[in-house]
Amino acid sequence: MGGALDVRAAVEWARRARGPRRRPSNGRAGLTPAERSVVRLAAEGLSNPDIGARLFMSRSTVKTHLSHVYTKLDVTSRAELAALAAPHLAED
Repeated sequence: MGGALDVRAAVEWARRARGPRRRPSNGRAGLTPAERSVVRLAAEGLSNPDIGARLFMSRSTVKTHLSHVYTKLDVTSRAELAALAAPHLAED
């Protein structure tokens, strides 16, 4: 299959292969399923290691998901996240 690509051609190929985003980039609708799971457990008061154990992911992956969630939901703390998530926990 094909030959080697220069860097610019490889970047263009990768951009085309990804396709368009199907979710908004922020707000609750922008959360991935994994991020929703992390939010649910964080709102229940679990620590990052505990969330990781439940979801079979590393603690750094949990931290990354939470970082993305904080940005998407425009929150700055776990307490703020829990308060925002509480009304929606039964919906997910």
